[in-house]
Amino acid sequence: MLVAVGALLPGTAVRGDEVTIRGAYYREPSTRVIQPVVEMSKDLPHGFDVETHYLLDAITSASAAAGPVGDSVFTEIRNEVGLGVGKTWDRTRATLGYRYSAESDYWSHGVAGSVAQRLWGDTATLALSLGLSFDSMSAHARTPDCATPPDTSCFLNSYFYGLSYTQVLSPVAIAQVNLEGAFLDGFQGNIYRMVPNFGYEKPPDRRMRNALAARIAYYWPDSATGVQLHYRLYWDFYPGTSQVTYNPWDIWAHTIEARFYQKVSRTLEIRLLYRQYLQNRASFWCDTVANPSCYDINALGMAIVPMPPYQSSDPKLGPVYTEYPEVQLIWDADPLHDVPFFRWFATGTFEISYGHYFQNTSFGNAHVLQMGYSMPY
Repeated sequence: MLVAVGALLPGTAVRGDEVTIRGAYYREPSTRVIQPVVEMSKDLPHGFDVETHYLLDAITSASAAAGPVGDSVFTEIRNEVGLGVGKTWDRTRATLGYRYSAESDYWSHGVAGSVAQRLWGDTATLALSLGLSFDSMSAHARTPDCATPPDTSCFLNSYFYGLSYTQVLSPVAIAQVNLEGAFLDGFQGNIYRMVPNFGYEKPPDRRMRNALAARIAYYWPDSATGVQLHYRLYWDFYPGTSQVTYNPWDIWAHTIEARFYQKVSRTLEIRLLYRQYLQNRASFWCDTVANPSCYDINALGMAIVPMPPYQSSDPKLGPVYTEYPEVQLIWDADPLHDVPFFRWFATGTFEISYGHYFQNTSFGNAHVLQMGYSMPY
């Protein structure tokens, strides 16, 4: 039963020899994203294992941020490849991975490592992860304001850590707590987005992001039912001395999530998910709907000048409220053993899910469809 409940918490097991093909389709009123992914993992001698993946994002959008003047429709392609190596010694596991992502105007290199130690007779796991990424971006047909001559590109360096503790509470219950943080240094906005009466947006160039999360999972063997509850608190701030007298970020967010797993037959499992996300606005964010000029207005209705040093109209930095229900079906393809040709897929597992975002931002509601197939080899 411990294996069953452990599967409800991610990152608790090595995948082994497996290949996975997944596809995701995301659609909101002005944006469509198609994302195929291929992942492969392989166990090697002497406790080593290796994982690799390739991901493609094809983003089609109609947005004023697509070009320097007016609305336009564009399709952006992002390619990502990654490679990870792991090593297990008895109760200790270490991993090291590299990721490269590229678009026509954005490039990113990332390196991450982790070490995990099983404790208390294999009833607990303590894990630490560290990583960094180096991003660069350029604007089509112009030098962005965030570039420092003679460079024509902007840069963003990120350094992050994660600390997690997982504890077995009983043969059918597991709890987990996570603490994460990331320090971002560089340009953190959209080099094409314009703010009325301000010019191109200018977010703060430094940001400390933090998150504290707790998760609990419980499994009822008699009914083959699992439940998982999750809560996450996020907050950020400007580290060090700012150019202004207030914290220009000051975003707080709460995420509440519940998952329900039910085995409905020997080969079929259903998962139901519901998530709520609530976020306040960044201090420097401009609400272009309520205040089209983006100027602060005093009691006499007059614009207050000069403008603050930071400004952005990014909807993701405003007050955000989302609800996301999702249903997923997981089917063990073992019945295909006796079907000609399809018996090649009988050792694998098929997944399909549909979710719907209800959100208050200008992006509008969104559909999310995902499909996948995993097969050991």
